[in-house]
This record gives sequence, structure tokens and C-alpha cells, in this order.
Amino acid sequence: MSQRLILPINKCRITAGYKNANYTREFGYTHYGVDMTDKDRKDYTLYASGKGVVSHAGFNKSGGNVVVIVYKDCELPIGGTRDIVLRYFHLKTIKVKVGQKVNKDTVIGLYGNTGYSSGAHLHLECDTDVKYPNYTPQIASGASNSVLKKGVASTMLNPTSVLWVKTTRPDYQKVVSSGYNTVSKSDVNYKTTDRI
Repeated sequence: MSQRLILPINKCRITAGYKNANYTREFGYTHYGVDMTDKDRKDYTLYASGKGVVSHAGFNKSGGNVVVIVYKDCELPIGGTRDIVLRYFHLKTIKVKVGQKVNKDTVIGLYGNTGYSSGAHLHLECDTDVKYPNYTPQIASGASNSVLKKGVASTMLNPTSVLWVKTTRPDYQKVVSSGYNTVSKSDVNYKTTDRI
């Protein structure tokens, strides 16, 4: 039976969108994920998005403290079902281990300001390449290590095409824009669900 992956932060505030043109102009490179914080910036807790297995966890000089989770048989808001990799960057602390099975109530860590980061946030990536789950186009080749390796962009998906907002208990999720020019209306256009 397929599953719906939900946001890792229940009261989510988007600070930079996927492949946002203003982000590229400001920072000089393409943003292959979405940046987010807690809406009130008080609760730094990150949850797994569904039933999955931790494939990688540890430190990378670009991504900081990183967790990579593979989720099988995921129903996408855009239609269809795929196996999905989620990569979580810049964590303050990691609460899971490689090989650990997780579900949407598993705390995987706290978001933070580790690696190449200018403030506490989560950088989240969605990928369909479950064969090479720790390969990301977001880092340079020189930043590759056993936790993250330089990858290609062709397998990446916009998080709005992968994740759902679970509006019912106990999660009561919602997503808002920070209002920064690195966020467009489409970056907060997540579909809602009452089931996972």
C-alpha cells in the first residue's frame, strides 16, 4: 500500500524555494531543495516524513549534519507512485542512525546552522534516485565524502511535487511563506491530506 510523505516541520515557514531564480541571482548557484524553519522559530524538531530507512547520517562540510532517508512506494501529489529519497541538511543534532526504520512520528534531529549555512534552517531535497541516495547536485565535487557525494540534477523533484501537508491530528500541519524574494507563491503550494 502506498504512503503519502508529509512535511518534516509541522508549522512550516518556507525561506527559499526550489530552483528559485532570485536565489540563483543572489547566491550564484541553483538551489535544488527548499529551505524551511518552524513558523515561530521556536521548535527546531524535525520529523521523518513517513515510513522509511535511514541510508546515511553524519557530517559533510557543505551540508553540515546530514540525514538521508529512503521512502518506498510514495503517492505523489502530482500523481503516480515513486520511491523517494529525502536529504536533510544543516541539522544541529542527529537523532537517528544508519539502518534505522522511521515513521512520521520519529524525531530525526533538530534543524540548525551547520555546514555552509547563514542561519538556522533545514535544507530539504527530494530525489528519485534510490540507488545512489546520498548523491546531490547541491554540493561541489570538493565537498564529497561518505555522507554526501556530488550528483546530477536530472533525478530531483520539487518538494511541492512530493510532500503533503497533513492538516489533521496529531500533526495539524500548515505551511506559510517567509515573504523573502527567494520564495514564490508556487513554493508554498502544497496539497493537503488527512491521511498518510
